[in-house]
Amino acid sequence: MKLIIVPLMTIIIYFISKNPFTGSYKLQLTLLSIIALLGFGYFLKKKGLSVIQNVIFNYLLTVAVLFLIASTGWFFSPFFFVLYLWAIFLAFIFSPPVSLSFIITLIILFSFNIGEVDLAYDFLIVLSLLTTIPLSLYLRKEYLRLKESEKEILVLQKEKENNINSTVEEILANKINNVAVNLRQPVNDIKQLAFRMGDIKEKQKLETDRERILASSEEALRVLKEFEEESTGKKLVVNPGSPQAAPETS
Repeated sequence: MKLIIVPLMTIIIYFISKNPFTGSYKLQLTLLSIIALLGFGYFLKKKGLSVIQNVIFNYLLTVAVLFLIASTGWFFSPFFFVLYLWAIFLAFIFSPPVSLSFIITLIILFSFNIGEVDLAYDFLIVLSLLTTIPLSLYLRKEYLRLKESEKEILVLQKEKENNINSTVEEILANKINNVAVNLRQPVNDIKQLAFRMGDIKEKQKLETDRERILASSEEALRVLKEFEEESTGKKLVVNPGSPQAAPETS
């Protein structure tokens, strides 16, 4: 659709500016197109929508530019150079075929003006429009390559972050496994001693088992404290009322 609309707009504006009945209103139409462009741009901004990516806004922008050049003489306009830039702009904002159709339309329209000043000069000016085609293709290709490079950099950065996160997770998993192994023995000892204490009648043996339970408890607390200090930098809070709480280590 854009491949048809852009050349069609160019042809319509060209004949409006050349028509004796409508040509006298070129300046008014230029001003009206600029007001419409600014009004629509303000509307998009107010709605929080993207301006440069809006197709209608780009159509209005093209109309305003063409009317500006038309009102100042087309082929003899001081803004004629804008057509070169606009062909490149269309290749970026729409596609290279749209830019090509725009250039071909201009060449056909301006071919009627060849010879009004100097035949060779006018012919070269019209042909110079063709130089925008390879230039726009090259610039668009380089732009896409640059964007692709930026994406690759972002992908590499993301992979690096994922690798770092994986390394941290592996280290934490190893620490947790180490804590589980170190805790298993004292906790198992406490379980066995507590189970056996119900059958012991001698006071001396009860006291011995009690001391062994306390020692195993202190060992378990020590392992937990070391794990917390290594993983979070904080020390395990020990209930002051618990018997023989393990002393804090810095």
